[in-house]
Amino acid sequence: MLRKSMHTSPGEPSFFYLMMAESCFRQAASTHHPKARDTLRDIGRNYLLKANDVSSVLEPTPTQQNP
Repeated sequence: MLRKSMHTSPGEPSFFYLMMAESCFRQAASTHHPKARDTLRDIGRNYLLKANDVSSVLEPTPTQQNP
């Protein structure tokens, strides 16, 4: 039995990383410390980049598919 990916298309971003980015941006908006705010924004940006770079480990690769 093959497991299917939660992604419906290759261009769909990772929901997990989008939620993590949102959390960082919210915390950055509510903090009063400039250094912490900048750090949280940087972390949020990294999560946004990862959201588009993630491929599912459950998707079969072409060498794993049986004819």
